[in-house]
Formats: sequence, structure tokens, C-alpha cells
Amino acid sequence: MELFGYRLGDLFTRFSSGKNLTEDRITKDEKYPVYGGNGLRGYTDAFNFEGECILIGRQGAKCGNVRYFHGKGYMTDHAIVGVCTENHSAKFLSLALAGLNLNRLSGQAAQPGLAVGMLKKQKILLPTKEHQDRIAEILSAYDDLIENNNKRIKILEQMAEELYKEWFVRFRFPGHENVPFEHGQPQKWELVRLQEIIDFDPLVKLPKNGIKVRVPMAALSTSSMLLDTEQYEYTESCSGSRFKNGDTLLAKITPCLENGKTAFVGGLESSEGAVGSTEYIVMRGKKINPYMVYLLARSQWFRQSAVNSMNGSDGRQRADVKFIKKLKCLLPDEETIENFGTLVKPIFDNVYLLRDQNISLRKQRDALLPRLLSGKLEVK
Repeated sequence: MELFGYRLGDLFTRFSSGKNLTEDRITKDEKYPVYGGNGLRGYTDAFNFEGECILIGRQGAKCGNVRYFHGKGYMTDHAIVGVCTENHSAKFLSLALAGLNLNRLSGQAAQPGLAVGMLKKQKILLPTKEHQDRIAEILSAYDDLIENNNKRIKILEQMAEELYKEWFVRFRFPGHENVPFEHGQPQKWELVRLQEIIDFDPLVKLPKNGIKVRVPMAALSTSSMLLDTEQYEYTESCSGSRFKNGDTLLAKITPCLENGKTAFVGGLESSEGAVGSTEYIVMRGKKINPYMVYLLARSQWFRQSAVNSMNGSDGRQRADVKFIKKLKCLLPDEETIENFGTLVKPIFDNVYLLRDQNISLRKQRDALLPRLLSGKLEVK
């Protein structure tokens, strides 16, 4: 396969930053996706781009990340929008540019960044448009599988949240018809403070020496239980919040809390745990199972109560953990708690199984590209 040399600036009809978007306009309501320096930031009610493009993170810890986009979305000034010429494939270029490790070009300042002018000068070897399209077609099969898994993950998470509402908000749990109610709630269920059933910021002992996974705020989703493993960092430090598999992470700082950044920790390779931002509240079940803790943290009642507890200076407000600990909720009987855990555990397990499949698919896809370009695998 013959390859031709280009500068990045020659590949695009547009290669420029998006526009600023204030935090108050970013929500978790899925309308138009908002992309910034570290990828998807949330959603908003307007779009400033429509069509097909390549997005490159311009600022942030993960600047230089590359992704393909098509449709309508809002691209912030921390992302570079690249619209390809008719002689190049956007899908293919998104994969090829990811292999350039553009993050290496970021400055050494406290806030890493990439200059548009510098990126335009970078050189790359590319095949003809015909070969680009064929390679993109081959590798898109992996992307289609990943997208299907993501849809299944979303459905499973919605099932779990709906089951929680059905059992513990609407009180339509199995056998509820035969349970005596008083004042609209099951008689045997006890009104307790959250600190009686949930351990907040529990003690996690980590070894002083050795490399540990660090989970930054960017790894938390506004709408999914999954942590973004591509955002993981590695450190020898034990400073920050500490947590294990099965814990729930809740962002306590504005606007992350209002936007819904919450995660169910799973898939950590080390049984000892990991570290993360000091702006997390770590929650672990004492009298309820870990799935109920996470789903409670996702509930509208809990989130609004946490938001209402926020205090501090403008722009740096944080949820009051002491206030949250004293919130009251109903504690179901042990049998109901056990039955709910048995029901939803397979849902949580399947979500993480699909996530692991996606990680494997991405690795396979990324490993195929250089082999296709080098001719070790024929493009047929």
C-alpha cells in the first residue's frame, strides 16, 4: 500500500476551536452532546456544529485525545474541530491521528494545552482515499459492536434504576399486596438516618509504596455508573479519597454534583483499592447492599437534598457531608434488601462485563490499524 506525506493543516477545510459554554448550560439531559478538552462533558439545549468532523482535545489533562463525531453537538473552545477535505475520510483520520500521541506536544505548564498552529504543522503518512475508506469500514465493525454494547449498558442501568423506584419509592415490591401499610408505607420498614445504613468516607488502608490507580473527576459520568478507564492515572501517593470495588463515588463540588457525577466502583484490579479526587464523597453500605447505595445516590430525592446542603463561596460550593449523614430514609426489612440485591446484582455484573468487552474491542481495533497500514494485513 502506497503512503503519501501530509501536514495536518492540509487535511481539513476547517481546523479551529469551538466556542465557550458556561457551566450552567451543561446538563445531563441528553439532547445535544457537549465536547471539551477531555471528551464528552454533558449535554445542552443548543448546538454549534452539524455534520461530520474530528475532535481533538486542546486543553486539559487529556489534551490530544481524538474522536470521530457526526450529527449535531456543541464543541467548546477547549476542543479543536477538524472538517476533512473531500480527499480524506474523517473516520479513518480519527483513528490515524489517535496513533500520533498528540498529547506529547502539550506544554509543560500547569494547564497542558495544544496550539492549533503547531498541530497544523505535524506530519503524517496516509494511503489514498479509497484505502482510507476501506480501512475505516473494517475498523467501523468494532465501533458498531462497541456502540451496541453501550446501548445495552444504558438499558441495563435504566432497568436497575426503575426497579429501585418500583420497590423503594412506589413500594410495589414483590408481595406488597400482603404487607400491612401505615401512613402509606410498609409497617416493618424503619425510618433511620443515612449514617446508620451507609458508611461515609470509610477507612481504606493502602500500602505506602507501589503504584496505585488514581480516578480523577473526569472519569465520573453524569448519567452512567461506569468509570471511564481511559481517564485513569497512576500515582505512588495515597493522598485524596480512597475506595474499593463496590463503593459509590459522589462528586460533592459544584457543578459536578448538580450535573450528576456519580459512579459505582467496579473492575479495579487491586483488591486494596484506589485513590481519587478529594472532592468525592465515598459511600459504602452497612445495612443495605452496595447496589442500593448507588441507586439511592442516583435518586432525585437524594441528589436534590445534597444540592440543597451545599455551602461555601460562589463557584466553589460543596455538599455538606454532615447534613447528608443526618438525612432520613426508610430502611426495608432484611428479606426485602436481600431479595433486591439478588435481583439487581446480575444487572450490575452484566454492565461491567459489557464494559470489559468494549475495552477489549478498542484494543483489538487500535492494534489492527498499523498492521493494515503496513501491509501486514491486506485491505480487501
